[in-house]
Amino acid sequence: AVREEIKHASDWIKVLASGAMMSAGNDPNRAHFSPDELAAIVDEATRLGVPVAAHAHSAAGIKASILAGARTIEHGTFMDDESIRLMKEKGVYLVPTLYVGDYYLDEQPGSEAQAKMNELTRKYRAQHMAAVGKAIKAGVNVTTGTDYVGFPVKQGVRELGLLVEAGMTPMQAIQAATRVNAELLGWQDHVGTVEAGKLADIIAVPGDPLQNLAVLESVSFVMLGGREISTQ
Repeated sequence: AVREEIKHASDWIKVLASGAMMSAGNDPNRAHFSPDELAAIVDEATRLGVPVAAHAHSAAGIKASILAGARTIEHGTFMDDESIRLMKEKGVYLVPTLYVGDYYLDEQPGSEAQAKMNELTRKYRAQHMAAVGKAIKAGVNVTTGTDYVGFPVKQGVRELGLLVEAGMTPMQAIQAATRVNAELLGWQDHVGTVEAGKLADIIAVPGDPLQNLAVLESVSFVMLGGREISTQ
């Protein structure tokens, strides 16, 4: 029953409040929705019991989303000190989605479809990393995630390495992907840490990820709900 509950728990995040986009035809420094529009979105989502994830790059969009009551900020590329203060004060989670930019730069540098995003990644990557570093130091709940799932699953591990580049320790990065993500989703009573009474969702890798996070890309053992799953 618990597994079925978690299977359908993704319904919590169906509302996206866009603070700006990095795609062609959009200015990522501008907010798309007004504060009144964001308030209406959050009010309606709250009525339905659905938390709001705000896809926001611009500082204005980030702050407006936080003040409207969003639970998460996705990307947060141009967040400023006030954005970080508000996230900490309101308990808002930051999902910086760092690797998606590097993925396109590494795998599709000449893509016409991603030309604008690649250009903006090259221009603002260092700024984004520095802002995430400030958020980490300020004690904001920084988690792992992505809004693009087209690349191989193992490459999602590389998000952890970028969180370390931004200022986390390897253990903090692993916790961001496990314990903190579980808290964000409201699943902390069932997953996120290895404790009696929680689901035994466990992996094993051939090495120490605290010494080399890349070993997490080579999973040799998977247990799901206490049952061993073949990795072949």
